[in-house]
Amino acid sequence: MSKRSSSSAVSTRSKLLDAGVELIRARGYNGTTVDDICTAAGVTKGGFFHYFESKEAVAEEAFTAFGEARTELFRTAPFREIADPLERIFARLDFEKSLIDSSAKTKGCMAGMLAQELALSRSEFRTACREYFDRVADDWAKDLAAAKAFYAPQASFDPRAVALFYLGIGQGSQILAKSFGNNEVRLANIEHFRTYLSCLLGVGTGSRAGQKRKASIGTGS
Repeated sequence: MSKRSSSSAVSTRSKLLDAGVELIRARGYNGTTVDDICTAAGVTKGGFFHYFESKEAVAEEAFTAFGEARTELFRTAPFREIADPLERIFARLDFEKSLIDSSAKTKGCMAGMLAQELALSRSEFRTACREYFDRVADDWAKDLAAAKAFYAPQASFDPRAVALFYLGIGQGSQILAKSFGNNEVRLANIEHFRTYLSCLLGVGTGSRAGQKRKASIGTGS
């Protein structure tokens, strides 16, 4: 195969995967057909089956691509540079809000969409979704544990449980947003979680932890 042909094949495959991600996020797995993917990608049906044997096959690979892209997006996000763990968490919430268009129709998390539709019938998708959510929760839990250690070391909450709570808020908010036809509820619920976390850590302006936070911000620690 020539270099040009190889590049064209990669491009065609990528178009099909990108189309699979976007359509499944918008319509769900069951609401997406091979014809839909071909139309969105600008690829013939014969071209589709040259690269993938079924819709399930493209969904599996598309989900892997989705997970890798999301991991890289958050790994390199600006909030990672913030030293104070609570401010880093709050900046992460701001970053997540920046990815949401308040007026647009929402697209679901691909992991959430696949879990709702396939987790009970296809063990491979259930495992893949569980692994994705575990990675996200573990990442959140690191910062939550650091914030707890700094601001509320005597608090009894489990950082990973709070991380899973936030994931539940996010997934549920996307379902509500689809019902309402806009993303306002997603943005509002992120702010509700910010308030909840402030209370959990006792960082109100008059609290000892709040004063510690103010001092931490002031010194840039």
